[in-house]
This record gives sequence, C-alpha cells and structure tokens, in this order.
Amino acid sequence: MQDIKKYLSVAPVISTLWFGSLAGLLIEINRLFPDALSFPFF
Repeated sequence: MQDIKKYLSVAPVISTLWFGSLAGLLIEINRLFPDALSFPFF
C-alpha cells in the first residue's frame, strides 16, 4: 500500500515535468522554425 501511495505522489510530478519540458521544446522549435507546422499545407 505504501508503494501505491508513493507512486501516486510521484507520478503527477514526473508527468508535469515531462509535459512542461515537451511544451517548452515545441515552443522553441516553433520559434526557430516558425512555419514548420503549417508548411506541408501550402
């Protein structure tokens, strides 16, 4: 039971850090290559 409680307290922190870094990476890629996401549609 302790392991489940420990996992439930660690998993949101890890996922928040992961999604935050992923969002930052996507923002920086979009800043360096601004038309990369819309380029195939034109």
